[in-house]
Amino acid sequence: MTGAASPRGEVMLRATLVVVAFHRPRELARLLASTADPRVARVVVDVEADEAVADVARRAGARLVTIEGNPGYASAVNAGAAVAGSDIVVFANDDLSCSADAIVALARCSTESGGVAVPRVNDRDGRPVRTVQAALNLRSLVVEWLLLPDAPPRLLAGRVRVEKWRTPSAPERIEAASAVMVAAPASLLREEPLPERYGMYFEESEWFVRLARREVPVEYRPEIVVTHLGGRAVTSGAKQALLARNAVRCLRALYGSRTAALGWPIVVAWHARLVAVAALHRAVGRGDARSRGHELLNARRAGLSAALRAWREVR
Repeated sequence: MTGAASPRGEVMLRATLVVVAFHRPRELARLLASTADPRVARVVVDVEADEAVADVARRAGARLVTIEGNPGYASAVNAGAAVAGSDIVVFANDDLSCSADAIVALARCSTESGGVAVPRVNDRDGRPVRTVQAALNLRSLVVEWLLLPDAPPRLLAGRVRVEKWRTPSAPERIEAASAVMVAAPASLLREEPLPERYGMYFEESEWFVRLARREVPVEYRPEIVVTHLGGRAVTSGAKQALLARNAVRCLRALYGSRTAALGWPIVVAWHARLVAVAALHRAVGRGDARSRGHELLNARRAGLSAALRAWREVR
């Protein structure tokens, strides 16, 4: 059901918030408290069956879906969407801060467009997080992943259109975005679920390309703001390895073995660049910065090693 009549006879939009919860009961409790509203049904997907997470969900009156293992973010989203009772699903990480009004506003955008809507994401200091992405293909892999840094250099800021550098100030259609929070019709998520072949990273990259093939509109809505209390700053060897492997896996899933074979050396070069940059930072760092540089370099090396092994994803 999309909506119900309010006491004044108005139609009240209803949405289902699907929260993927992974061992962060405190953050989950904050999010569930801020989104408690008759317009928002809450579904908590408890990954790895954490009893502390389950207890928070029960106390908040949210529906609980328990997953014994950790099949990945996409699997958790799909499990939550499968039990949603409203026409619009808003799926999100558990380390967000937002209001019920933001959930409803994002759901309304999805209802009006018939497609997908994503909000502006700020970090905990109120600075915008760049979540806009280019649709994954060989060109974007070269330009946006291999050649260019995550943040625009001062001389290029505002002069070159690079999707990952943009934070639009007005609503607009975009190619893709990171899946910090996404509103989509429940029917769409059931017909085109998030691909579950990745564990983490690149599931949204494949999904947005598949949405484009179905001509599903994707909108960035900067007037709707949520805060990501975690973020992408965490770098680990496991994360870098997944990014490397899944980039090639995603190319093969979308375009076939030939494109994956062409993309594999690009992925290797991308991670080699990351290793070179980390080595430079470690060399010039002092004290704590040098220690952090050493940890970063080890993580980047793990990514490069995984990129070299990712050739097996071509077949």
